[in-house]
Amino acid sequence: MPVEIGLEAYAEKEVFLPFFTGHVSRGVLLHILRQVDPGVSQQLHQLDVVKPYSVAPLQFKSKAKTGEGYVLDPAYPCRVRFRFLNGDYLRRVIDYFGEKGTVTIIDTTFRIASLAVKSRDYSELEAEAEPLDAFRLYFRSPTYLASLGSAYHCLFPEPSKIFLNLMRLWNTFSTARRFEKDEYVAYEDWVAKNVGVAEYELATRLVHMGRRKAAGFTGWTTYELRNRDPWNKVTCMLAQFAEYSNIGGNRTGGFGVANLVQKPGE
Repeated sequence: MPVEIGLEAYAEKEVFLPFFTGHVSRGVLLHILRQVDPGVSQQLHQLDVVKPYSVAPLQFKSKAKTGEGYVLDPAYPCRVRFRFLNGDYLRRVIDYFGEKGTVTIIDTTFRIASLAVKSRDYSELEAEAEPLDAFRLYFRSPTYLASLGSAYHCLFPEPSKIFLNLMRLWNTFSTARRFEKDEYVAYEDWVAKNVGVAEYELATRLVHMGRRKAAGFTGWTTYELRNRDPWNKVTCMLAQFAEYSNIGGNRTGGFGVANLVQKPGE
């Protein structure tokens, strides 16, 4: 069951935050899970395993800007979102906040003002998806996609790369329908012939995460779908799923946050 947990919290004092905070959000989540169950935190640190979670960068109001980041204004709320593709982790986060009303971010205590949970079962995502002639994806945080056989990332939301990436994630975690290898191949062919980029407004952004750095695209892309057939419905389902999974590389570090608009231009 895909789940999103949204926190709204107030800092006890001013705190410096880097320009990009996706990795900060990940650190907060792993700290929370480590306090409840150290074994779970270790599981989520495993290498070369598709992770069952993603995060969004912090949202906050700044009162000053430096050459390396922002100074958070403690008079306004700071928001953070965690997403799980397996509902088993939800209870552990709820258990944490059942006992504690604060969380630590960059060595600063934040008082929790509210906690909201949004969830959709995989079967619901499949049942509720409807074929569309077009939809728009907004890429809210830097997004990049792997390029097979290349040392460079793909910095454009090409339809095949976007939706096949989402289908692989769906197959890994879905408790409802999963796609067989022949279906995956058929879908790859269908997307190449029937999904196109109608318009876009994108920018490339380079972000620093401590000593690491990576580039990704942000903005929006409108996709047009030629046929209202079963694969059209699957594509719309995967686009909705993206709001829980994130898209592309470094999903657990706040990359690939996306939102779906089903009727672009209205």
